[in-house]
Amino acid sequence: MAKATDAPDAPDARAASAPDDVSSQNNDTIPMTGNSNTSDVENETVKGDQNVLSVSSDEKQFQKNNNNSNESVLEVETDIKKENRNEIQRDDRDIIFDNKATGDVKDDVHDASCVNVKHNNYKEFDDVIMNDESESGKKNNAPSKKTYQDSAEALEEALVQLGHFGLYQRYALFLLCIPNLFSAMYTLNYVFVADQVPFRCLIKECEGQGSYFGNDTIQELLPEDQCRRYTPAALDQLSCAREDYLNTTEACKSFLYENMDTIYAEFGLACNEWQRTLVGTVRNAALPFSLILTGYTSDGWGRRTAFCIFSGFAGALGIIKSFAPNYQLYLAMEFFEAALGYGFNGAAYVMMVELARPSLRATFACATGVGYGLGGVLFAFIASRVPYWRDLLRTIHAPALLLPMYWFLLDESTRWLHATRRTERAIAAIRKVARWNKITLDEELLTAAGKTNDVEVKSEGNPWMSLIRSRVLMLRFAACSWCWVAAAFVYYGLTISSVSLSGDKYTNFALTMAMEIVASLLIMMALERFGRKRSIFVAFLLCGVSCVTPYFTSHTGTGLGLFFVGKLAITFAFNSLYVFTTELFPTGVRSSALAAVSLVGRLGSILAPQTPLLSVPVQAMLYGACSGSAALLVLCIPETRRVPLPQHVKNAEKLRAPEPTLSIPISTHL
Repeated sequence: MAKATDAPDAPDARAASAPDDVSSQNNDTIPMTGNSNTSDVENETVKGDQNVLSVSSDEKQFQKNNNNSNESVLEVETDIKKENRNEIQRDDRDIIFDNKATGDVKDDVHDASCVNVKHNNYKEFDDVIMNDESESGKKNNAPSKKTYQDSAEALEEALVQLGHFGLYQRYALFLLCIPNLFSAMYTLNYVFVADQVPFRCLIKECEGQGSYFGNDTIQELLPEDQCRRYTPAALDQLSCAREDYLNTTEACKSFLYENMDTIYAEFGLACNEWQRTLVGTVRNAALPFSLILTGYTSDGWGRRTAFCIFSGFAGALGIIKSFAPNYQLYLAMEFFEAALGYGFNGAAYVMMVELARPSLRATFACATGVGYGLGGVLFAFIASRVPYWRDLLRTIHAPALLLPMYWFLLDESTRWLHATRRTERAIAAIRKVARWNKITLDEELLTAAGKTNDVEVKSEGNPWMSLIRSRVLMLRFAACSWCWVAAAFVYYGLTISSVSLSGDKYTNFALTMAMEIVASLLIMMALERFGRKRSIFVAFLLCGVSCVTPYFTSHTGTGLGLFFVGKLAITFAFNSLYVFTTELFPTGVRSSALAAVSLVGRLGSILAPQTPLLSVPVQAMLYGACSGSAALLVLCIPETRRVPLPQHVKNAEKLRAPEPTLSIPISTHL
């Protein structure tokens, strides 16, 4: 018998195998000699009666039984050797159909059992094979009903069905990016509101009780120390001549300022630099309280509730702060405005992350970073046009009074609703998104997502206690905390230093905040392409090198360029930590964990406003050491790229990036 070959393509013909040569129609029997490795059977239409071939491998021959009836059966039993054991192995029989559109059928049967094939009807042949496979448990081509371990898995599948980036996701992303514009203004307004104003001593013996700042006659009576003046020769003298003053100096009692645009001038903070830097420290010291309050409110009452409450506080207290009559009251209002108003941005960020699919989290984080950077650039523009601090505060805080209207514009986080067993509201929110995106959802999937696993909820208990009892998550919490401390210290330190650079302070600040936009665009590309861990590690390392290197070079332009490189790198790392941290902890404590890690990290932002009191080389060494140590700790944290957000502590403990799937093409010619 000739060696079997692949059957040619035919539009309506399918066969498991076909011989090269077929005996004539009139032969009663077809002898077969030898042991054939492969055999092809080609069915032909016989005019008149229908013939069915039956071949037995034990007898090694074909027998043709022609009954007077319209149909007879020929049983075929043969052993076919598998041609590619590395690719396909079957226990019983498994006929794989490839390229069904063209009718090309590949036969790969191992220990095949008897198959009854109806002659001249290839469609029924397929049905026989598929039904037989179904009975033997080989349901390769038939869809199977998927089961879910718990409702959390079903919820994730339902969220995937809502679409990649539909109309509702774009709508929510736009609304949640707007608060980032205001967040930059509220967080960094002290950079301009408490900025230092040029000043000098008031020489009453020459100027009386009043004069103007640019009086050139007074310059000879002032030493290099701005806070001191030459001692007059006589107590009651009225003279502007240098010879009427001794060479000894005394502390100034009154000062003249170039303008009264900031609290530094209006509250008389000249020569009390610590009082000026204390404004930023007090604000950042209030943030831990804000983060605790935000985390408790957000996890207990909902992300949307926390956002609306704290955004209202931000607008109202900011306006009240603008009416402060003295330094002490201003400082108190700065604390309360930060403690009660800062949290709206964190609640909005958590809502955004929980809305995004795993592959889009970095993109959504990029959008928030762009919004924050644009807010900083816009703030520099507003501050240059509205320099007086009271008017400036009223201008930027008034729009926040409209943010509580988000209660009517956005739905609560679906993941939070599900995690807190508000499944009916969660399913309703999913259906609303599906209507917006014009997507039909699987009702069985929604039913599975709406089920509450009482056993799992009961065993989980208090999510914070479960987190504290988890050694893995506590070590992860400690590593994240130091990364936040380092990032906050370097980020705010470099931002505050930007207004001290040569040139226009508004332009320098705008350029510094523009690094937020560039860093956010890099985040979108790097976090998904290279992963969270690797990207943040490189960013911290680059920042440390950029901060230290300028003090080994003498070129001024090089130092300025490296300053902006360092600011870009630390901005990238800081913004990426928001994405990274929210992916590392379970849903029940995600907002609180982010708040707690950020709370510890605020130690860096509390210390950063005091860095202007240090020498520049000391600042650089501190920035480099913090960035380098944080880079090493990032290596101890698991990768979370494209990993579903963990619902519970046990899921968070087992976090690991999915192994890359390699698609290996299999040749159709076996």
